[in-house]
Amino acid sequence: MKIHMRLFQRKGWYHVEFERNQRRALKTKDKAEARELFLELKRQYLAGKLHDLRGECATTLFPFSKEYKEWAGTVQPKSTYNANRLALDKLMQHAGDIPLDKITLKHLDAIVAQSKRDDLSTASINNYIRHLRTVLNKAVAWGYLKINPLRQAKELPQQKKPPRFISRNDLSRFLHSIADLDLRRVVVALVSTGRRRKELLSLTWADVDFDRNVYLVRQSKTHLSRHYPINSAFLAVLNSLERGPGKVFKRWRHPDTLSHYVKLALTEAGFADFRLHDLRHTFASLFMESGGNLRTLQDLLGHTEYRTTEIYAHIGEDHLREEVDRVKIGPVDLLNSGQKANER
Repeated sequence: MKIHMRLFQRKGWYHVEFERNQRRALKTKDKAEARELFLELKRQYLAGKLHDLRGECATTLFPFSKEYKEWAGTVQPKSTYNANRLALDKLMQHAGDIPLDKITLKHLDAIVAQSKRDDLSTASINNYIRHLRTVLNKAVAWGYLKINPLRQAKELPQQKKPPRFISRNDLSRFLHSIADLDLRRVVVALVSTGRRRKELLSLTWADVDFDRNVYLVRQSKTHLSRHYPINSAFLAVLNSLERGPGKVFKRWRHPDTLSHYVKLALTEAGFADFRLHDLRHTFASLFMESGGNLRTLQDLLGHTEYRTTEIYAHIGEDHLREEVDRVKIGPVDLLNSGQKANER
């Protein structure tokens, strides 16, 4: 194979030139070292690694996607893997099988524009942005890229709505409206623990320690296993179930199935705009209304960052406004009316 490559020196530094007057600095003034590097580059060129020689990325999006999915499928939680996979698939649809270093923010803009046309929520679009950044960080870690081409991608501004929760009075009515006993039990468990649906459905009887009155959450969003106390309402749920090997809530094999049934129950009870996750918010609101504090709530909900828990701060403030008048100190003369009477 005939190739055009030459080694040359400029201002004491060695360089290599190849194809169409393209050059690469070898960053050395030593002739022997420069010769060794030159031969290595020639071997790379002959092996078909022209992109490596030019300092470009030789790996394209499709094979990287396949490699990433094979790796992620074995080490990442299923929900994280699925989100990363969907984001990658979106990128491949819009960018094609291009070199990884040719991915630009323009490709991400195309995904955002299409998602808006498909009437996806801002939260869903931001998920694509976050997970694509994460995926391409792995390309950097694996040495395919020097920098993440989407490192500067910003999420869309999103108006944060206050958390929805069922009031204490409405909660009793809602629970009594659930005719399905299994569903009622798991709903009480969700409200009384504040657990995420996957955390609760993954609970096994081996994770429940009745002697210490605690239960262990092995699978959580933050991937941290930890014990939580069993309160009286959750204990009542556990005592109503048949104990044995395996999971505590055996009927609900898939989280989406539980979400579907909870949504139906909420709709029938007049809470059509609510969803299963709002039961977690309900736990938080009941805790704060009962005089709880945000730091303790952070621990009970399993939040790693305090700012995540701060969305419930206004609940505690509302409760304080209602409770402040409990302090009674009796009538006090603050206008000095007694002195005025003496003066008359």
